[in-house]
Amino acid sequence: MFLEKNLAELSNVSVKPLTYGEQMKAQPYLLRNISVTLAEGEWINLIGRNGSGKSTLARLIAGFGALHVGGKVYKDQTRFVTGQVPIVLQQPDASMVGSTPWEDVVMMLEQHGVEGSAIAGLAEEALRQTSLHARMHQAVETLSGGQKQLTAIAGCLAVQSPMLILDEVTAMLDPEACMDVMEKVRELNGRGVTVIWITQKLEELAAGDRVLALAQGELMFDGEAERFFERRAAGISPCEKLGFTAPYVVQTAWELEALGVTFEQLPMTPEMLMKAVAEQ
Repeated sequence: MFLEKNLAELSNVSVKPLTYGEQMKAQPYLLRNISVTLAEGEWINLIGRNGSGKSTLARLIAGFGALHVGGKVYKDQTRFVTGQVPIVLQQPDASMVGSTPWEDVVMMLEQHGVEGSAIAGLAEEALRQTSLHARMHQAVETLSGGQKQLTAIAGCLAVQSPMLILDEVTAMLDPEACMDVMEKVRELNGRGVTVIWITQKLEELAAGDRVLALAQGELMFDGEAERFFERRAAGISPCEKLGFTAPYVVQTAWELEALGVTFEQLPMTPEMLMKAVAEQ
């Protein structure tokens, strides 16, 4: 379900590397003719292979870079409710400046010009929301990869970003840390935080999520995760058509469908699959 209050809207936007004159004409597009509206409270999975334009689109949504629209270059034209949005990257060490989670969040608030009297309260609440309150004075080098990612997420929450943009934040984490980070971010989304989750791990998609799929800089799919995996009359899903490998659970459901099993809703987790089969 897409909600009514929009945080950002891109209409027929194309992006090229920032060059000028004849050089710009010769450059390939990083993004071409992208039109998308992002609503408050959504969970949006942004997927695509390396070089598809995922990170470029994320930076554009965040308010960084230049837009190439109708042959003209415009700087920082993406408009948001509260301005520029920080991005959490694969390797949080690259952006962490504090020696503890508390110090890192406080320094981020200071960099964003937050009034001094409000900093302590905002930092404490953000660390509490990410379950880092008990570790807020622990040395950063003693934190796990997942805890470092949650520290970076806490910084975004503290500066009251209108959304969380997470660029393959589980790519470098072990399975347990992946689950912990995903669980915390899902909880935040359940409280109304808008999430753009950039990933190549299709098993991270959940029923009801919105999926934006990019290929060679073009938006090839925009819809619910179930539709992305749904095999239509042609016998092929958008997932397969775009060359992605579906999660094992979805592949199993496809095999069962080929044997005559029907599903009211395509199962996307082992639990959903077991329940659906038991109800046959």
